[in-house]
Parts: sequence; structure tokens; C-alpha cells
Amino acid sequence: MPARWRQWLLAMGLAALAVTVRAAEPKAQIVREESPIASQTAQLVIADLARRGWSVTETIVSRDGAPSETRLAGETMFVALGARALAALPKSTGGTAAVAALVTRSALEEIPQADRWSAIVLDQPVERWANLIQIAFAGRPATSGLLLGAFNTRSMPLLQRKFQERQLALIEERVAATDDVVPALDRLLPRVAVLLALPDPVVHNRTTVQALLLTTYRAGVPVVAYSESYLQAGAVIALYSSPSQISAQVVETLLQLREGRQAAAIQAPRYFTVGVNATVARSLGLQLPSGSELKDRVRAAEQ
Repeated sequence: MPARWRQWLLAMGLAALAVTVRAAEPKAQIVREESPIASQTAQLVIADLARRGWSVTETIVSRDGAPSETRLAGETMFVALGARALAALPKSTGGTAAVAALVTRSALEEIPQADRWSAIVLDQPVERWANLIQIAFAGRPATSGLLLGAFNTRSMPLLQRKFQERQLALIEERVAATDDVVPALDRLLPRVAVLLALPDPVVHNRTTVQALLLTTYRAGVPVVAYSESYLQAGAVIALYSSPSQISAQVVETLLQLREGRQAAAIQAPRYFTVGVNATVARSLGLQLPSGSELKDRVRAAEQ
């Protein structure tokens, strides 16, 4: 065969291979809220998928919940970051596999989900909170307090049960409105050794956090909270999942669904961080393990 024919056939073969590769290129579309955490998580997901050869596009849902034009075609997979993003486009996937993140369990109850959806919730497992308090405060009286708003009412029986299984007492004080937070604290703090702060927009918000932390500090009661910002503001311990940890689980779930393997409809955070505010701990006379040690011991308790 003449050399030029061999070169031509080789070129044609390479071109056909390139077309096949392009046709098989995995695609994803991210629809996200306008928030710093959604933006950071989206960028991490995009970077991770790009390294794996995925083509990724991004759509932003405005604060009024209106998305820009979104068209999903072929094998495009869908990622929704935030409750508004999930609520805005639940029907646009057309049966395409989708992953949601940065949503709470309570938000999911109000949003219809289609087949092949998997949502990674922000809520840390109840057992994880109970294990953390048991491990961190092993030398203190085993009584924790919780300001209970409507947001966590449904989870309270499970919280009580998991704490009781570990010989821990959990006392609640009801909060109906933001103005009730400090009076409720005044009633609760004399009866508890630790205050558990779980996400609740009525109890924990910009107008209440400073007063809550000051009141608990004066009472000598450490706060175990749910975010890094709460830790920096004065909580003694925080349990949360970072954007990088959330994005890692999103990508793992996308790959799982693309391979045709099922994923749980609702997933708890697989990866998490435990932070310790050593300065506040010392001022309260507490000797606590480091955040990394607490995390390792909590993880071991889950095995």
C-alpha cells in the first residue's frame, strides 16, 4: 500500500476516534443559587469534573427563584445547589439523573422529586451530634440543652432517642419567635452543661447569635454549633461539612449515577469537619481534644 494511502487511512481513523470521544463526553449542568457557598461549591465541582474530562455549564437562579433559560439534552446530568435552585427546575431534567446539594431535609419535604434524583442534605446525622458530645465532654455532666423552634420539631424524638442510647440527657426549651431566644436561654442554661445549636432560622440568625453566645459564655456553658462561622464567633465546637467536602460527594454521586448504579434518594453528609475554638475553650476551663482528633474519634464511632 502506498505511503500516502496509509497516512490517509490513519488520519481518517484518528478523526473517527475523535468524533467517538466527543460523542461520549460526559456533560453536566449546574444550577445554583446566588450565594457564596453555592458559588464556591459550584466552582469546585466544575474543576473536579473538568479534570475528569466532563463538559460543564452553569446557570444561576436569582433570589426570586427565577432561573435563566435552561435546556438539558442528551446525556447531560443535572446538579442543583441550594433549595431555590432545586425548586426552580424540578421538571426540566426530563428524567435525566440529577444530584442536589446545599439543601436541608425540611426543604426537601416541600419540593417534589423525580426519579433518579439524589439529594445530599446539609443536616449532619443525629448520631454524629450525639457521638460528638459524648466524646468531647466525657468528663462533664451528661446533660445537653437545645433551643427548639419549629424547624427541628420533627427530629426531636430521634434526637432524644440517640442521646438516651448514649446515656446522655437532652433538655429542650421551646422558642416560638426570635425575641424568645434570650428568655428561653435564661430558663434552660441553669439545667444543662452543654448547649447544642442546630440550624434553625428563628433561633440562630444575625440578630440572635451574639446575644446567645454572650449569655452562654457568662453562664459557663459551651456551645456546640453547626457552622464554621458560628465557631469563629465564639462557639466552642462546630460540626459541619465544608464546600470542598460537599463538592466531593456531589462528584462521587454523579459518577455513581452515570455508571448506572443507584444512589440513595437522600444522603447524609459523608465528609465532615470538627472545629474547636481553643481560645474560648480555655477561657471556660475546658481541656478538649483537637478538632482532628475529635473527628477521627467520631468517625470511628460510626464504623
